[in-house]
Amino acid sequence: MKAVIYARYSSHSQTEQSIEGQLRDCRAFAEREDILVIGEYIDRALTGRYDDRPDFLRMIADSRKRQFDYVIVWKLDRFARNRYDSAIYKYKLRQNGVRVLSAMENIGEGDESIILEAVLEASAEYYSRDLSKKVKRGQRETALKGGYIGGTAPFGYKVIDKRVVIDEERMPYIKRAFEQYADGVPKREIMRRLAEKGVRGRDGASLSLTSFQHALKNPKYTGEYEFNGIIMHNYPQIIEKELFERVQNRLRQNARAPAAAKAKIDYLLQGKANCGLCGARMVGESGRGKSGEVYHYYACGQRKKLHNCAKANEKKDFIEWYVVEQTIEFILDPARIDYIAEAVVAEYNKEFNDEAVSSLERRVAKIDRDIDSAVDLMIENRNKELRKRTEKRIEELTNQKEDLSIELAKISIANGIRYTVEEISVWLRQFRKGDLMDAEFRRRVIDVFINSVYLYDDKIVIFYNIKNGRQVSFIGVSAALEGSEVPDENGEVYSESVRISTPPSRHSSDSVS
Repeated sequence: MKAVIYARYSSHSQTEQSIEGQLRDCRAFAEREDILVIGEYIDRALTGRYDDRPDFLRMIADSRKRQFDYVIVWKLDRFARNRYDSAIYKYKLRQNGVRVLSAMENIGEGDESIILEAVLEASAEYYSRDLSKKVKRGQRETALKGGYIGGTAPFGYKVIDKRVVIDEERMPYIKRAFEQYADGVPKREIMRRLAEKGVRGRDGASLSLTSFQHALKNPKYTGEYEFNGIIMHNYPQIIEKELFERVQNRLRQNARAPAAAKAKIDYLLQGKANCGLCGARMVGESGRGKSGEVYHYYACGQRKKLHNCAKANEKKDFIEWYVVEQTIEFILDPARIDYIAEAVVAEYNKEFNDEAVSSLERRVAKIDRDIDSAVDLMIENRNKELRKRTEKRIEELTNQKEDLSIELAKISIANGIRYTVEEISVWLRQFRKGDLMDAEFRRRVIDVFINSVYLYDDKIVIFYNIKNGRQVSFIGVSAALEGSEVPDENGEVYSESVRISTPPSRHSSDSVS
């Protein structure tokens, strides 16, 4: 399985984990999970606002090429600032066969939150369509007029007076790189030649293979690219379209060649399955039988790497089927569905309500007043230095207003829709009608309801997103098996969120909870 890492560092939260720390943890997670990292998308010193996250948007666009299976983030708040955005963008990735994994957590804030996000995701197409009518108009107008809309200008360009222009010093290097790659020169050889000429990135660092790969895919070099569904022409052309297409064809051929004979196998419990004997992650593994048929397993990562755990491998399809079958019987019991639906509706009403809308409206109005005051101050003052500082302040306030206006539009859309307990109950009941042999159905159930799974040789311990929804520790599992209440990391107790079950293929058909 292949993955890319998305990392973001916000200038407004200097105590956050650094980009380098995020990448280190994400790579360690990928190694434990036996996932191949093929690239990185990094937005430095940027907020969670999507319009100013160029690498994030490029990652979403690149997912359409289906060259990676997962996006790994340090924590889920690096991917999305709120549940609304998380649902919208996860929906877009999922349409392209890509899932989001967190290196430091595998669940959200709680049971209602996770199920609420799934509800929003189910409605994501409507939300996304409606949202596109109400937000980003200012940026669209700026882009249509040829203005700069934020982000880092690609290699070969620079920004002068809020307009993108060609960097005459760097432009020949990127143009020659496109020509060489189209003519069959390997990427590493092109980078070696650039290094010999002393070419470096904007931050003075050596050019990386990942950034070079991104540059070769960037349509802005042709002077024409898509932004929010419309074609933009606010970048001057460096690369002819015919040359750009030749490069894209070669990139596609090289991407397919190594994996041409490999089928994509999606391990649905990736990141949630753990070894019951040592607590290590269970990772995807495959083997070929005497007949030549390929079998897929979950294997203890500790045993695989250090050979110091006795946990036997578990058949992938059976374990996933059994976990979902138990979930349908235990969690989605008709007696529990209404209780879950009530909690989800309460969570929705808490997040999206008139007070939330009014609060944002008041903040937007205050920023408007601050902008007016700053403009008056600039008009009255002839001091050049003070006017310069005031102009900068006006620009900062304008950006803040745009941020809040986008947030207000999102909250207003969600607030205009109300879910009833009955509607959520109907949505939950449709899971009971799903086909257990359908991998897509199993994936949906696991993503929404499963917190973590601990696999023993004679039993399975399943923790659900039913109470508190936090990651369960190996110590917590031991407490559950001893009949004790299961505390989470904050000292709160799990009760109905655990099921200890004996698979029928191993022992008797009985199960206990």
